[in-house]
Amino acid sequence: PDARLLWRFNRRRLSAEEIRDAMLLVSGDLDPTMGGEHPFPPVESWNFTQHAPFYGDYPTNRRSVYLMQQRLKRHPFVGLFDGADANVSTARRELTTVPTQALYLMNNEFVHQRAEGLARRALAESPDAAGRVEFIWRTAFGRAPGRAEQADAAAFAKQYTDALAGTGASPDSSEVKVWSALARTVVTRNEFLFVD
Repeated sequence: PDARLLWRFNRRRLSAEEIRDAMLLVSGDLDPTMGGEHPFPPVESWNFTQHAPFYGDYPTNRRSVYLMQQRLKRHPFVGLFDGADANVSTARRELTTVPTQALYLMNNEFVHQRAEGLARRALAESPDAAGRVEFIWRTAFGRAPGRAEQADAAAFAKQYTDALAGTGASPDSSEVKVWSALARTVVTRNEFLFVD
């Protein structure tokens, strides 16, 4: 309007819901079903009191907009990554970057399962390492890996394979573990978690 040229958008981290949905999408596990019920326990089994309130964290692969949000206790993932507070109107969210977020991304079973899903998709897509790296990069980042990234990923896969060879793991399970480890490094990179 004032003859100002804006050449780029400020970098921002994805919201909690976007991170969760992106991980489900790249793993091939995202359930696009709309609406529906939450799997509450049967009414006859309810024995909630003021001192023992209901708390349910039901695992689901549906989009985060359909996650059950309780007011008494926040969903662990959404709360950790600055999701909106269900008790108040949230016009603007404050984004934090804290060590517990990195620890969650490194250690949580949800992230490990999503990385394994991406790895299994890559294994099904291509019989060779270069094709698998290409698939993982295109799926997660929407671009082909650079030469240095391709070489680093191949070196990582070889080193991880060699390390697993001494453990007596079966070749099939070793292959899944190797590519899951690589996929885990990809879905926890800033390029995956931020919009530039």
